[in-house]
Amino acid sequence: MIKFSDFVNTLPLVIVAAAALIIMLMETVFPISRKKSTEILIFYFSLAALAVAIAFSFFDIAKILILYGGFIRVNTLSSVLNIALIGGMFITVLSSRNYLEQEGIDHGEYYSLLFFSLLGMMLMAQANDLIILFVGLELMSICFYILAGFMRKKTESNESALKYLLLGSFITGFFLLGIAFIYGYTGSTNYTTISLANPNKETFYLLGLTLVFISFVFKTGSFPLQMWIPDVYQGAPTVVTGMMSSVGKTAAFGALLAFFSIFSMTTIPMVIAIIAILTMLYGNVVALVQTNIKRLLAYSSIAHAGYIMVGFIIINPFSQHAIVFYLISYILMQLGAFIIIGMVEEKTSDHSTRNTLESYKGLGKMNPGLALLMTIFLFSLAGIPPFAGFWGKYYIFLSAIQINYIWVAIVGILFSLVGVYYYIKIILYMWFYEPAAGAFTETKSNFSFAAAVISAIGLFAFGIYPELILKYIRNIF
Repeated sequence: MIKFSDFVNTLPLVIVAAAALIIMLMETVFPISRKKSTEILIFYFSLAALAVAIAFSFFDIAKILILYGGFIRVNTLSSVLNIALIGGMFITVLSSRNYLEQEGIDHGEYYSLLFFSLLGMMLMAQANDLIILFVGLELMSICFYILAGFMRKKTESNESALKYLLLGSFITGFFLLGIAFIYGYTGSTNYTTISLANPNKETFYLLGLTLVFISFVFKTGSFPLQMWIPDVYQGAPTVVTGMMSSVGKTAAFGALLAFFSIFSMTTIPMVIAIIAILTMLYGNVVALVQTNIKRLLAYSSIAHAGYIMVGFIIINPFSQHAIVFYLISYILMQLGAFIIIGMVEEKTSDHSTRNTLESYKGLGKMNPGLALLMTIFLFSLAGIPPFAGFWGKYYIFLSAIQINYIWVAIVGILFSLVGVYYYIKIILYMWFYEPAAGAFTETKSNFSFAAAVISAIGLFAFGIYPELILKYIRNIF
């Protein structure tokens, strides 16, 4: 039975759901003649709703509750993930205004889709039942399918959305079949009930866990189910790509972390280690030859999925903390990088060179502010101090060393060095090449620049003083 206290203890979830519905109504109620002012109102309302949701999320950090008849749980992990997800969506919304206007796709339903996808992510983070996990995962995915094809007049965007839809729908079958096997041998889809049943030796139960895990391998973009990422990330609107590759990936890994912890999936460390290494290998090696920066960072995101997967080899308190720290850092650096890509895309007058490395030649001379911010994000992605990305990789590889998987940590560090090459290559293009004549045009990107600055400040602050995050993370488990 649902109680009023359930709503009180899940206010961030309620606020995001209500805001999604209100934005959808605002878009339909106001007349077309006032479309411009309506979009501005929706933009500021979205920012305000997200700010309020973040504030209430901090009040939930110390709670340990099972709500809504056992379907939703509130604890430190879910609350920290909520703060990261909502914060990442706040930066996404802030950076979207200028980009949407530039591309002529400034529609209110965009913000509504962002909120519905965020609602799905939060359900994944707070799920205490496989059905809720499925609902959250599909709500997020359906919104992503639409957002990937939001630039409807561009064939590339439509193709990316269709490819994502077909592959995502196929993987959904694996997820549902896995839930069916788990339910068949436990009689429940509730996390608490399943953990008490302890049917770990049942063959079909293990098969169910495997099928669910395969679905997460796809959603996180890990090897060998990473094939959709480059095309989808390249074709989607740049701000959407940034959100999907950072906030969406964080939601998937956050749900996988809770899944591993509750279902005690600690008997396959070698399998996880192999997946992590192959993911790092594929992402870093293929990224070396990319000339399109969106595809380059798409393969880079695959490599980062491999780094994060190292923390899943054996789940213990330290590895859990390392994964959460890495995810928070990853949102800031990946999202920040794509914000800059979107801004450079707006400023590039030659459409034939948009999003190629050529379009970054001389950026340091034409716009040193953008080049400096991009340099910060790339350094952090490469794991260079004093930015948070360094500590993220440090904690992840240290978690492998602590469980005597030293060889995995060594391989991961070597692949990180490979990754430094293609990040430095972009930096060289920005600072050591002359810009092409008429390469850049001036556009107004005040909101996008502010979003990038917020991300850079966060990376620097967490890099200098990681305790800002760790003091909350240490309360997990």
